[in-house]
Parts: sequence; structure tokens; C-alpha cells
Amino acid sequence: MTRLNTYLLRLCSYRQPRRIRVIENVLTSHRTVANLFWAQQYGILEWLGARRQANQDQLDFELRELQAAGLVEVVADNQVKLTTTGVSFQEEQPPVYEPAFYSWYWLANTKVAFLRFLLGFQVVSEFSYHNRHYVPLNISFAEQQQVKSWFNHFGSDHLVGDVNAELQLLMNSLESEDERLPLALVNQLIGHGQTGWTLDQLCNHLQLNVADGITLTHDLALAICAFSRATNGPLACLIKPLLSATPLSPSNWRTFKMVSSGRTITEVARQRRLKVSTVREHLLTAAILMPQLLNWDQLLPIKVRQYLDQNYQGPVTEWQFASWSADSNADFFYFRLYQILQGSQTNE
Repeated sequence: MTRLNTYLLRLCSYRQPRRIRVIENVLTSHRTVANLFWAQQYGILEWLGARRQANQDQLDFELRELQAAGLVEVVADNQVKLTTTGVSFQEEQPPVYEPAFYSWYWLANTKVAFLRFLLGFQVVSEFSYHNRHYVPLNISFAEQQQVKSWFNHFGSDHLVGDVNAELQLLMNSLESEDERLPLALVNQLIGHGQTGWTLDQLCNHLQLNVADGITLTHDLALAICAFSRATNGPLACLIKPLLSATPLSPSNWRTFKMVSSGRTITEVARQRRLKVSTVREHLLTAAILMPQLLNWDQLLPIKVRQYLDQNYQGPVTEWQFASWSADSNADFFYFRLYQILQGSQTNE
């Protein structure tokens, strides 16, 4: 049992069966409206993109191991829930690592950002020894070129000192959250004469199980992204181009701004040459990721809101959609929007 990867237990519930594919799609950052909606209802939206490197086969294998151990069970409609044994198992374990930076889940593709950070540091480290030989990293040629361009811009006699000062500031910031974070950072760095810890080595040195090691590693990558967003050191400037300004994609954000300015969905679709259904998807995404910024009265006409108030009560995950007008597509948009509104208020 000690070698079991219990990572997925964190995303399961005893009282609420959860769709297996939604959990997997959240972890790998497959951002459909349906996945985002159910992630919101399950309270796991902050885990979006937490395991981009994993694939469905790997996650299915981990789930089958948990099932064989009696910690979870698969119920109707390909849903999973904790068993009583799973609940007891969790209660008996030492305190898990609690991430401090998962609210920044939308900020960047942490897999790419962390690899870019590692390669940037490695270049600086070898530069300090006048060396041009690097430890291979599984990073694309395009990313290598970005790091090369960055080094050509920042490379000078001051670079090594600037990066050292930047790393010290970053580690001090990390230590204020959890003393294991700076240890994980400095020992995962790849540089002159240093290959960096593997996940197994990180877990052994920090006395973590595999699940906590994976969680901490993603938390560290998000912390680096958040630090880069707020500072202007050389490594931060290397990461900044990868950072998102909002949780929405640029296209979603443009739709959101146009509707917020008073344009109707039909007007936005015409002006942007998009399908009405696409504009609605953009707005549903905004409602899930940025509910506090939406003008709900604008999007949910009062008569529609009154109808929904009268016909849908109780847990939103149990509602069954039924069209009430001649336009079933518009009806479903209002229905889903109302679900998101009620769900976001319930989960506050």
C-alpha cells in the first residue's frame, strides 16, 4: 500500500460520484465548457492542468490500482467515488501537502514554463563556468530557440549575479509558504555538475509519498509563474511571455469584453464572424472562470430567470434539462448559465 500512487483520491468524493473523464480532462487541461462546468461543481477547478504530462492510459491505470485496493469504486455512467475504506485510509495518513499556489491554475502551462526555467538556469550556470555543454532536457526546439534568444539579450557579465539574487528572492518567498518548496526548487535545478532530483529522489529527501510529490512539484511551478508575473529579473523575463493575462483565452476575453460593453450575442457573432453557439460557449467559459465579473442580469433576462427559479431547485448536478421554447439551443444556454450561477454561489 505504501507504494500506491494515491494522487487521484484527492479528486474523488465519498458523497458525490464524479465522472472519471472529467477528472482526467481537468488534470490534463482539456478545457471544454462541460469539463469546466463539472470541475466547478466538483470543487476541483484549481487542479486544471495539474498533470499535463499524464495521459488517459496512465491515469486509468492509477485508478484501477486504487480500485483494486478497495479505496474507490466505479459506479454508473463511468463515475468514481471513494469507498468507506478509502475515507478511512485518507484519515489514517499523515497530513498531505497542501498547495499554496493552485489558485493561479490559469496562469500558464506549467510543464512548458518549468522546463524553460530549468533550461534558462542551466544556461546561466554553464555560462558562469564558460561552458557550452548542457544536460539534455525534453524541451522542444522552439523553446530552445526562445531560451537562446533570451540569453543573447541578457547575457553579460552581470547575468550570473542577477540570477543568483533573483533566485534568493524567489526562495525567500517560497520559504514563507512552505520550507519544502525552496528545497525542491534548488535541488531540481540542472546546472554545472548538478543533474537535479528526480521525482523519486524529491519524495525520498522530503519524506513525501508520490501523490504529494506530484502535487508539490506543480505547486512549485505555479509559484515560479506567479513570482515571474510580479518581478522583472532575468529568469522572470524568460517566463513572462508564457503567462496569461486572464483565465480566459484571448478570443474568449474579446467576446466577454464586447458583451460587457452592451453588445448582444447576435451582434458579437456577426461582428466577429463566429457562430452564435461559439459566442455562447465563450460566455459560459467566462461564467465559470470569472463569475464575479459577469453582468448576470444582462445575460439572464428576468423572465427566463423567473422561469428557471420556479422550475429548478436543489443540487444543480441533479437537474435535468428540458426545453421550454422553440429555441432549444438558447434554452440550454440559459439553463447552463443558471446552473453555473447557482453552483458558484453554493461553492463560495
